[in-house]
Amino acid sequence: MFFKLLSLHSWQRLTAQSMCVVLFSLALSKVVNASPGAHGPNGEHLDTSKGVLTSSKPKFESFTESFEVLGELYDSKLVIYLHDFKTNKPIENASIELETDDLSAEAVYSDIEQAYLLTEEKVIERLNAEGGHEIVLTIMTENYGDLLVANLNISNTSYESDHHNDDHHHIPWLEIFVALIVFITGFLLGRVKKEKKS
Repeated sequence: MFFKLLSLHSWQRLTAQSMCVVLFSLALSKVVNASPGAHGPNGEHLDTSKGVLTSSKPKFESFTESFEVLGELYDSKLVIYLHDFKTNKPIENASIELETDDLSAEAVYSDIEQAYLLTEEKVIERLNAEGGHEIVLTIMTENYGDLLVANLNISNTSYESDHHNDDHHHIPWLEIFVALIVFITGFLLGRVKKEKKS
């Protein structure tokens, strides 16, 4: 009975308005960001950058009472950041020997990178191989010496994410396609029903 009360023209108008509201809401939800000066739950500003650079390169980390180590693996080198655990200050003149499986190599401090670099081809090739790698670091300074053990896991997704990191700026083609299909279907159904009534 309710359906008979409303004419076809009213139904078309109501459906079109409903679809506009739904599609506008979907489109708006895709572009909304935090407004300038917005605050999070702890009072922090949401529109400021954190000042921390992130990388999708494979990493390992380890620490003891004396040292803290972070390693970042690239295609042709391993960058090792060595810090004093208590003060978190970089340590410059240390001797670092890395062992993995049956291979070992020395890392050399670079003033440019402010870190230790390991460029031994066989070691880098082994570490870049897919799978898990146990790494033993022997660290010697003037006052301290220590062994640190770390694990480095390499998977295909580690490298795939490097190439697809900027997907958030693409046009939402799927939403546009669905909206067009819904619009065309509604338009054609309205025309067919209108022709049958005439």
